Amino acid sequence: MGVDDGAFWAGRGRLGKTVLVAVLLEGARIVDLRLAPIQLDGVDGLQVLLKLLKQLAYDVVMLSGISFGGFNLIDIKELASTISKPVIAVVREKPNNRAVRDALRKHFDDWRRRWAIVQHAAPLYSCKPVPDEPGLYFEVKGTSPSTARRIIMGSSFVSRLPEPVRVAGILAKGVRVSSISLP
Repeated sequence: MGVDDGAFWAGRGRLGKTVLVAVLLEGARIVDLRLAPIQLDGVDGLQVLLKLLKQLAYDVVMLSGISFGGFNLIDIKELASTISKPVIAVVREKPNNRAVRDALRKHFDDWRRRWAIVQHAAPLYSCKPVPDEPGLYFEVKGTSPSTARRIIMGSSFVSRLPEPVRVAGILAKGVRVSSISLP
């Protein structure tokens, strides 16, 4: 299961929304696709993702980081505990947690709660799935770092990004929140 968010315009703050996409792959084949809006800089990301994951059979959830729609943070420790499956958050560049903490302090009254979510994701690990490309960084809950590294390496067959995350990102960037209709 790969998860990523759609495009959004910085500066719209909590007034805007973007899409959260969860795509289930078996190898390179898309088996299921689910999407729902999330609030920019909101606190609904985890609950929305849990709804998207309901009644699906998957082995691992791979997130494109822990921050969606700006600072709508998904607590991977809580997610892994709730779904009883491994959760791996993959990013292309090493996060600057000092800058993240400073931004949270500056812009959010609930910055301590958001900062705790960032801290729950630690520690940070690295791997290099494709020899001729830069490495990746990842955080993992629900399995060992060595198992997470094997999962990342085994699912990175088109680029350095694991295929579920890469496909979720492509699909998420092509959807606008205004085109989503939910019951």
